[in-house]
Amino acid sequence: MDDHMTVSALADIIRHQAEILEDGRLRHTYPDHYGDKSLTTARSRLLEACDKLNHLVTGPEEYMMGLAQGHRLQAALQYVCHFRLASHIPADGTPISYDELAEKASVEASRCVRILRLLMTHHIFREPGTRLIAHNRNSRVLLDSDAGAAIEWYTNEAFRSSTFLAEASELWPSSEQMNQTALNLAYDTSLPAFRFLSQSLEPSRADRYSRAMAGLSKRRQLTVEHLVTGYDWKSLPNDTTMVDVGGGNGYCSKAIADANPGLKFVVQDLKKTFGAVHTDLKGRLRFMEYDFFTPQPVVADVYLLRRVLHYHPNKYVVKILQAQVSAMKKPGARIIIMDDIAIRSGMITTLEERKTRTLDISMMSLYNSAERDLGDWKALFHTVDPKLKLVDVRKPPGSSLSIMELWMDQQSQSRGQNDGSLPYAFTKRNSVS
Repeated sequence: MDDHMTVSALADIIRHQAEILEDGRLRHTYPDHYGDKSLTTARSRLLEACDKLNHLVTGPEEYMMGLAQGHRLQAALQYVCHFRLASHIPADGTPISYDELAEKASVEASRCVRILRLLMTHHIFREPGTRLIAHNRNSRVLLDSDAGAAIEWYTNEAFRSSTFLAEASELWPSSEQMNQTALNLAYDTSLPAFRFLSQSLEPSRADRYSRAMAGLSKRRQLTVEHLVTGYDWKSLPNDTTMVDVGGGNGYCSKAIADANPGLKFVVQDLKKTFGAVHTDLKGRLRFMEYDFFTPQPVVADVYLLRRVLHYHPNKYVVKILQAQVSAMKKPGARIIIMDDIAIRSGMITTLEERKTRTLDISMMSLYNSAERDLGDWKALFHTVDPKLKLVDVRKPPGSSLSIMELWMDQQSQSRGQNDGSLPYAFTKRNSVS
């Protein structure tokens, strides 16, 4: 969308895309329209036009001042989460008085009112009568255990860490150490983020982080179903063994196993993350304690890393992958990575790119990691081993993650080559090195 469009031109786009969405509502119920590509496109174009219109008519000084004061909204959400205000308001939309809410939550009433009224200007909660408050569609998200935990985590550990980004950048300008981050300064800790956020000494923080990650993984774009359907698992021979590196409680392997009864799985992670094995999977799935920075002890057919590398700086990504390559001794052995691939500026809408750049700052602040485009990934693979070749990249429809398949060079030769001219989301099972 042209950055120099007029107000009238943007208004025309908004009206046209709104008409498409309104027509679609006769056929779909929110949020079912996400399954209709035409409605998803209309929604994206409408939001993009609204964003540009807001920027255009606001004016530069007011626009910049508004951005600079965004921390006040974060603080208000943090307050609501901390005192569990949402849980004291009837979920069915029945109003409650501010005084009753303040009493239930053990907070001072006037401060509570002021904070909630700020959130209402952002369409969170509603005030249906004098000194009454009720839930609306947005505020009910806070009632979901996992999504609410994600919002609480964003407004606590993630928010606090981000305020030390400049100081960390001055102190450690090019560090790839996982304990030289903004989070380390924010909490005066020498622990890497994962260990700090999961340590048993702070059970409430560890629980919040665990539930937040669970909540984020349930989002439509990150569901494990994209992994199950996005790769041709049925092309693998029976008795193929897949190692799920950093697989946590094994939810990815369990989902693939349910759909592919001929495959076997080894889930590797820290012992405390292991889950129970379903009765019908015994003999096909087992757990194994493993540090993925050390040489891989299992000689298998497939090594899966789903969103493991995303949270690590480049030098640690190289170590993790080199540890897996050391075990790739079987004919046809491969590494399958499901992770974020950043798309170059100009290839997607500003709003979609904003999500990527926001996540990039989060990776920087917490882990000294980064969002990587396809060129970044390919450079890392070459550093791991020049013979390690990227032979396929695909992005399942509706997924925010892409699937990358890697073979050692002598195996990839038989799979053909392509000139790399196709966008990565549409390449077939050919080499894209």
